[in-house]
Amino acid sequence: MYHKPVLLKEVLEHLKVNKDAKYIDATLGDGGHAVEILKMGGTVLGLDVNPEALQRAADRIKDLGLSEKFTGATGNFKDIEELAKANGFEAVSGILFDLGYSTFELEEGNIGLSFLEDQPLDMRLDSTLGVTAGDLVNALPEERLADIMFNYSDERMSRRFAKAVVEARKLKKIQTTRQLAEIIKSAAPSDYERGRINPATRTFQALRIAVNNELENLENSLPRAARLLLPGGRIVVISFHSLEDGIAKQFGLGAQPKLSKVVKKPLMPTEEEINENPRARSAKMRVFEKCAE
Repeated sequence: MYHKPVLLKEVLEHLKVNKDAKYIDATLGDGGHAVEILKMGGTVLGLDVNPEALQRAADRIKDLGLSEKFTGATGNFKDIEELAKANGFEAVSGILFDLGYSTFELEEGNIGLSFLEDQPLDMRLDSTLGVTAGDLVNALPEERLADIMFNYSDERMSRRFAKAVVEARKLKKIQTTRQLAEIIKSAAPSDYERGRINPATRTFQALRIAVNNELENLENSLPRAARLLLPGGRIVVISFHSLEDGIAKQFGLGAQPKLSKVVKKPLMPTEEEINENPRARSAKMRVFEKCAE
C-alpha cells in the first residue's frame, strides 16, 4: 500500500536518531522514513510540496499512533528555513532529503510522472506552479527541448527525440503521457540502451526536473538546511541521478556553516534491497555532519 523507503537502515544509522531529538524529513512522501524515526522516539517535521501526499502520510502516522511527535507542513524544501522556524524546528539534530518519488505519486497521483499509466501530461508536484510538461512539449522550440533532454538526463538521442516531438505536435497537440511515450519510442532505434530502459525514461525525468525546478531548489535548500543543524547534527541526501548527486557532493565541499563528510563515498543499496525494491537500484546516499563551532 505504501512506498518502500530506500536505504532505511542506513538512514536511521547515520541520522543517529535519539529520543526526543528533532528531525526534519524534507521530502515526506509516504512517510516511510519518518515513521521509523518516530518509532525510535524522535520528533519529526515532515515537509511535502503536495498536500495530498502530506495528508496521506499524516493519516498513516495517525493510524500507527505516532502523531504526538509529528508535525506536517505543506511547502517546498527550498523554503525549509521558514517552514522549520514556523513550526518550532529552528535547531535540529538531523535532516533527510530523499529525492525519489513515492509509488503513489508515480502511479496514482494523476499528474503524469510515469508513462506506465496514461495520465495528463502535467508533472507539477505543486499545482500552483504555472508551467506543465504539456506546455513545454507543445510550445518550446526544438533546440530548447533537446537541451532539456540532454542537460537534465544525459539523453544522447535528445536531438532526434526533440525533432520527433515537434513533428508530432504539428499534427496533434500532445496531452497525455502515453502520447509522448509512444512518440519517443517510435523515434528510438530498436537497440536503444540494449533494451535496459524504456526510451521515454530519460525524457520524462528531464521534463519533471524542468517543470519542478528540482535542481535549483536543491541547490538553494541544502545550505539553508545546514543552518538549522545543531553542532554534530547531520544531513542525509539520497539522490537518484548524477545531477542531484553532483549538487549534494559540491554542497559538502563548500558548505557554510562548515560540514564534514561522514562517509567518503556515497552509500549504495545492497543487492538484497535492489531485489526487494528495484526502484532503489540508482540510489546514492551522502551524509554530512555540522562541525562544532
